[in-house]
Amino acid sequence: MIDVNTCILPQMKDGPRNKDEFLEMANILVKEGVTKVVVTPWCDGQVFDWSANVNLANDWLQTSSLSLTILPGQKVIASNHRNLFSQDFYRMTINESGKYMLLHVPEDMGIEVLETIAYELQLKGIVPVLNEPECHPLFLDNPAHLYKLVKNGAVVQLSAQSILGGNGSKFKKAAYQFIDHGLAHVIASGVNRENYQQYGLQKAYSAVSKKYGNSKIYHFMENAEAITNGNAVYKTEPERIKKQKLLGIF
Repeated sequence: MIDVNTCILPQMKDGPRNKDEFLEMANILVKEGVTKVVVTPWCDGQVFDWSANVNLANDWLQTSSLSLTILPGQKVIASNHRNLFSQDFYRMTINESGKYMLLHVPEDMGIEVLETIAYELQLKGIVPVLNEPECHPLFLDNPAHLYKLVKNGAVVQLSAQSILGGNGSKFKKAAYQFIDHGLAHVIASGVNRENYQQYGLQKAYSAVSKKYGNSKIYHFMENAEAITNGNAVYKTEPERIKKQKLLGIF
């Protein structure tokens, strides 16, 4: 099992404070069946090389005989889009493959700016992976925005906590609506030092499997692997959601 959005790297925001806490977090993930994680420190436009931290973390894991591999990545804030196209942009992509970029959309961002960013990224061969759009007012208020972005090639990453209801009933409803309409492609935990004791990716997979069957889970899991390897993700044809369907209680 691969988790493509985590805060497990020491010295990153919301990450473990020290080696012991890091290994404790890693041990819990391994017990949950996780074999690889992408670490996604916040990137506000200034490209930072986390390779030394990643290598050190992997050395600690190997020394401790924990079967977990740390892969590099960054959670890029879309508002600093002018810096997304620097010569070091590959460092901002998942596993530094130059293929997928985890994109965090600020709450006050307009759809026109976001569409421009997504378009310019794709011109460079980078697929934007929209981080937890089920929690974003831009897509809750107008799901047609998400449909258009997915139709034009974007990938959607849902939060495991949204699937489980931990982010609230409104976001849970939206997450399942996105799955129903082919607007979700991968699930990740966003695990950090505050919530690792309640790690939820495996539980989210179980919840989705119960509702949709095992084939849906296999697609999500295979997509996580495809994203880390820089390969094409599995997609179904996206469908439009009527705005009113996202209202009400799940």
